[in-house]
Amino acid sequence: MKEIPPQKARQGGKGRPVLIVLISSLIIVALVWFGAEIYGSHISESENTMESNSSNEESLRN
Repeated sequence: MKEIPPQKARQGGKGRPVLIVLISSLIIVALVWFGAEIYGSHISESENTMESNSSNEESLRN
């Protein structure tokens, strides 16, 4: 059986390229999360406005 040194047997090296991919992925996830939070709060505000408008109309009818 042929002996392979541990350095050559590794699939990929550690270092900056892996770190850059991990950090950029975290930044992208944070931006998407922030966008989803803003979108969700916008929807929540519009639903509250619609509910208050419909309750105002019902109180005016009575």
